Amino acid sequence: MKDTPRRPDEPDAPTFSSPPCYAASFPGHFGETFEGPAPETIERLNALLEAERAGARVLAVLRDGLDSRSAARAVLDRLQKDEGANAVVLYKTIQRLGGVASHDTGAFVQKTLAIDGLAARLRFLNKGQAWVVRKIEEVLPRLADEVARAMLDEMRRSHLDNIAACEALLADGLPA
Repeated sequence: MKDTPRRPDEPDAPTFSSPPCYAASFPGHFGETFEGPAPETIERLNALLEAERAGARVLAVLRDGLDSRSAARAVLDRLQKDEGANAVVLYKTIQRLGGVASHDTGAFVQKTLAIDGLAARLRFLNKGQAWVVRKIEEVLPRLADEVARAMLDEMRRSHLDNIAACEALLADGLPA
């Protein structure tokens, strides 16, 4: 070894003659794995993110088609804000976990808007909400990060509440 200055972060470490000799100081250089979710988990979180964006857009369209004084509009407005907030939290969580968050929106928007009638669209919306619940339940066991798990569990509960809210609207007899 050459007599070179020691790195300031390791005063007692041996000195090395070339940068490759420092390789062992950098995690991952020799192929060891990092803590964090698998790429498949990030893909699943991104699928949820895209679904939340789509849900927020669908709910905005449905809400905006109703009279501003209607009780149904107030419910859809609350659900739309919930979907939008979920998208933001998912985006930030994916980034915090070291993943790259998607900027796409799921195809759910076009599929829902191709259906005629508010009641039929709300039934389809509930199928989408139930899909999100199932996908959250699939990803939860794969995720070690407690903050992300708590966020997803809360999102799952909010989707169950939103399904119930849409069912209540449907029970009130919305137009087909």
